[in-house]
Amino acid sequence: MITLMILFRQAAHDGTFDLRYARNLALLRKMPGVEGVTEGQVIGGPGGPAPYRRVLELSFASFEALDAALRSPEGVTAGKDLMDFAGQDAELLFVEVTEEPPPVVLSPAHLQAFLDNHHIDAQIVYPGAPTPTVPAAARALGVEEDQIVKSVVFLVEDRPFLVYGCGTRRVDPRKLADRLGVSRKKVRLADADQVLDLTGYPVGTVPPVGLKTPMPAFMDPAIQSHEVVYAGGGGIDALLRIRSAELIRASRAEIAPMLRGDEADDAGEAEA
Repeated sequence: MITLMILFRQAAHDGTFDLRYARNLALLRKMPGVEGVTEGQVIGGPGGPAPYRRVLELSFASFEALDAALRSPEGVTAGKDLMDFAGQDAELLFVEVTEEPPPVVLSPAHLQAFLDNHHIDAQIVYPGAPTPTVPAAARALGVEEDQIVKSVVFLVEDRPFLVYGCGTRRVDPRKLADRLGVSRKKVRLADADQVLDLTGYPVGTVPPVGLKTPMPAFMDPAIQSHEVVYAGGGGIDALLRIRSAELIRASRAEIAPMLRGDEADDAGEAEA
């Protein structure tokens, strides 16, 4: 994206500036290809007063679009008007805006490729309904809720850890803190943006393996009570069917108690 930035110096601000500025802005908006307009009032700089009073930015898809706009009849008219009321007190800059690309969101196809490449004996299944929570996944599959494995990401001093829980009981961050020998205050649940950035998958779809960022994993022993379990399959309508023994082998997870003991307090967490 290309921006036409106009900086208005303090000297340009006489008694008629606001009126002439509004008129010129209306002319500038009429130029073809304008995708956005941003106005700003300069309040100063680190050293105090600044030489500029106002900033105006007009966005274009490309430099070619900007050039065409300036050469258009509307652009010529707006340019002449700008020079007439601001003249040397208006400074024009062409700015190329570098935009950060959106994060790549992984899918069941990426998970399948990981399973194939690492010879993991598991299958991605599509139960025919969205499965963002443990109860929803269990209903769609017709299995017990404790057969649904949820992959929960925690940050411990900004280092990610993956914890596998099952059913509707919450993962207890205190148990993770005790296992790592750190204060509970240093353990925090990753938010949705952090989960996507670290794993490549949105919350509610995170599989137990094949994540964007490798991280140590812990598995609650309750998962071992079921020969076959279902975990996030990389999509809102996909689940990973895998034997618990194979999940331990593929993830190299350490077996350690991670779930809260009082189920009455744990009805809130249900992400698969």
